[in-house]
Amino acid sequence: MSAPKVLLLGVWILCLIALVTGGGGWFLALCRRVFWLMAVVHGIECLAFLGRLRQAPGSLASNLGQTLVFGFLHIRELPKGT
Repeated sequence: MSAPKVLLLGVWILCLIALVTGGGGWFLALCRRVFWLMAVVHGIECLAFLGRLRQAPGSLASNLGQTLVFGFLHIRELPKGT
């Protein structure tokens, strides 16, 4: 796994912890907003690249899941012909 993917996974985990624990504070509120922003943006990426994800090797579910988590970092690793 590449360094940007590891970093993004860490951001997801941090934001998910902030989402489930609740609580106050500006940092937790920011993490919750970042979580929802990433979820919406990566969801849009799934829709925008759905054709390419269908043609990519592996299952559609796996490609959609990785796009939801890693976004364009996953899309750019797909073979160019897809």
